[in-house]
Amino acid sequence: MRNFRRRSAPHQNRKKMMQAQDIRYVDYKLSAEAKKVEKLQSQLHLIGHSAKNKHTFFLDSKEEVKDFDLAKHLGTTKELASRTFNRPRTETLQFQMVVGAEDFQKVVKDREQHYSELHQRMKREKQLHIIRQKMDIKKTLMNKGKSARKLVTMETPDAPAVYKWRQRRKR
Repeated sequence: MRNFRRRSAPHQNRKKMMQAQDIRYVDYKLSAEAKKVEKLQSQLHLIGHSAKNKHTFFLDSKEEVKDFDLAKHLGTTKELASRTFNRPRTETLQFQMVVGAEDFQKVVKDREQHYSELHQRMKREKQLHIIRQKMDIKKTLMNKGKSARKLVTMETPDAPAVYKWRQRRKR
């Protein structure tokens, strides 16, 4: 009969080394994804993205409310008054040309694509972070001392398993 215990130690070391390489790869991907998210956020500046704040105009009487003209108050045309960003004034319109409606639609569509890409990358970054946490837990579980741990919560797709270790006094 062969003794299989002798081969288990090198096998465990090889397995730990491969997991360390996997962790480094996940760290590399996580940092690359974080840089891409940061770059996209700096480019987009969250312009025109459904803002929670509203622009409030205070008027003295109900008659002023009835006669209130938003375009006149903001100093722009009626077509451009509904924009929440890049709303040029009439003085600017006299000297410069404004992006047309068809070009504006293209810009809006392009912006929405960038926002969806940003959302996907942020989601991917979160998933990589969860994978990294799960790999850390697996690595610590491979160490000796199985009786010193207790499972607190099971692993889910959104979070790693949570274990509680007994306290040991280091001498």
